[in-house]
Amino acid sequence: MHKLLLFALFAAGFTSCAPARFVKPLDEGRHAAALSLGGPLIKFGETTIPMPLVSAVYGYGFDSTFTGFGGLNLTSAFYGNVQLDLGVTKKLLSQKGAVPAVSVTPVANIIYRNKDAKKLYPQLDIHAYWEVNRARNLIYAGFSNWFELGGEKAHDKEQEHRWLFTPQVGHQFVRPKWDITIEAKIIAPHISYESNVVEYQSPLGKSGAFGIYFGYTRKF
Repeated sequence: MHKLLLFALFAAGFTSCAPARFVKPLDEGRHAAALSLGGPLIKFGETTIPMPLVSAVYGYGFDSTFTGFGGLNLTSAFYGNVQLDLGVTKKLLSQKGAVPAVSVTPVANIIYRNKDAKKLYPQLDIHAYWEVNRARNLIYAGFSNWFELGGEKAHDKEQEHRWLFTPQVGHQFVRPKWDITIEAKIIAPHISYESNVVEYQSPLGKSGAFGIYFGYTRKF
């Protein structure tokens, strides 16, 4: 029962299992591997904690404006689910003074447990970002958009929400060989979680969930 409860908690947070992937594209020919920890805040006993979701991602810079990547939710895999995200980041605009650079990140999220439990969620992220302090810091803000393709949810109920919208902000400490990322987001602020088995914590009361994430990236 304990294992099933944990699995339910982790599955409930799948739309927020990681911080944004490669807001700024890697340099041409650059490889990067990253680990992240965090998730939406939930009530756990008498305290509030972020879901302990761990994910890994690998990226490669095809050129200075275009990076491809693939990620895996390690926590979900431990409980028998495969959750992959495959995508690219494309820089659309370069930074000019206080005017930010802009990037777009289309992603395919693949979730598989067995032949009866499999899903595909398209995702589109849009970010504005600023490099400051001689590019040793990167500040970003943007939106993550998940799209539900299925017409029904669990127990044959009609799917009410086809679009999951998440605003997010983050800060990267950038060094030649490594980065550290801190990100905060409000997950699906337009959706009420009042009847959900998981008690999410949100600045909007019973709508949305507040998430905190920490990431470490090694570049080579």
